[in-house]
Amino acid sequence: MSIKKIIFFLPLMSGGGAERVTMNIIKGLNKEYFEPHLVLGTKSLGNSLHLIPRDIYQYDLETDKTIFSILKLRDIIKKINPHFIYTSLNRSHIAVNLALIGMKNRPKTIMRIPSSPKLVNRYIKNSTIFTIFLNKALQRANFIIVQTPEMKEETEIYHHIKKGNIRVLINPLDIELIEDSLEDKSLFDKKYINVVASGRLSKEKGFDILIRAFQKVYIQNNNFRLYIIGPDYDNQEKKYEKLIEELDLSEIVNLLGFKTNPYKYYQHSDLFVLSSRWEGLPNTVLENIYLKKPIIATKCIPFMSQLIIDGENGFLVEVESIEELSDRILRYKELKDLGKKSFECSSVNSFFKGLI
Repeated sequence: MSIKKIIFFLPLMSGGGAERVTMNIIKGLNKEYFEPHLVLGTKSLGNSLHLIPRDIYQYDLETDKTIFSILKLRDIIKKINPHFIYTSLNRSHIAVNLALIGMKNRPKTIMRIPSSPKLVNRYIKNSTIFTIFLNKALQRANFIIVQTPEMKEETEIYHHIKKGNIRVLINPLDIELIEDSLEDKSLFDKKYINVVASGRLSKEKGFDILIRAFQKVYIQNNNFRLYIIGPDYDNQEKKYEKLIEELDLSEIVNLLGFKTNPYKYYQHSDLFVLSSRWEGLPNTVLENIYLKKPIIATKCIPFMSQLIIDGENGFLVEVESIEELSDRILRYKELKDLGKKSFECSSVNSFFKGLI
């Protein structure tokens, strides 16, 4: 088989789940079969450039807005002449579809759905024009990647995609990176019960719910401390700081911001909490399962019950339930079988060879 060139197009490297999964896919490809080319809308806004493998081709379009990258992206596609072009965010799906209009030697397009279409439809009110352009892009794609079997059904319904074009690829993990990132020295004061949550400071992550739940936790047991890791791209940090102050938790709840190495925080925590309102498939849960940490997570996606055995390696709680979340945090020591649920990474190379 001749080597197939693949363009991976991302607006920026912000450290979000879509970017991290894309890097893990690139690392999982056998370079004897595939030649990856990473095209970024801009490098100037990226805080996760260190995750990019050094042995791949890289291009910087130097455009802060994805919509402005279309013409430059079209030129890059013509220059590289790839077999595939892969995108992992809705705005980049639209940009690629527009860039390919009327192009000869059109590459096959692979578009990954970043979040549950059902929950996005419930919580996010995209404009009509955005929805039309997104659906057209997805319907013209050769392959749609979803993260769970449930998302396959949702994608068919909400984006009107034929089932035969939709493939399930469970998010691959970079085990080597995780292992290399672990440290012997703890970052926390071990006299406390140190709880970690992780994700960008945005509505879908439900950190407002977690902070309110933590007030109830602290009233019951003042040994608990909460550390929230994640960047503030949606200007939510001041809102959370105000909530923390109003609940008199300034010495208890800590907003740590973006961390290039979140794994050492997971490693030395006593408990990991996912408080999300909606997700696609949270990498943070997969990573903490690998690290054999107790996990409390919302039932933000049906697939969560496949990852967490309730009462054994974690607790599952209803979305936005402050009472249930605080109760399970207080009961985390009841969790004993932390290694019982293993997570098997998808074979990226086999998956992509199956698309040829």
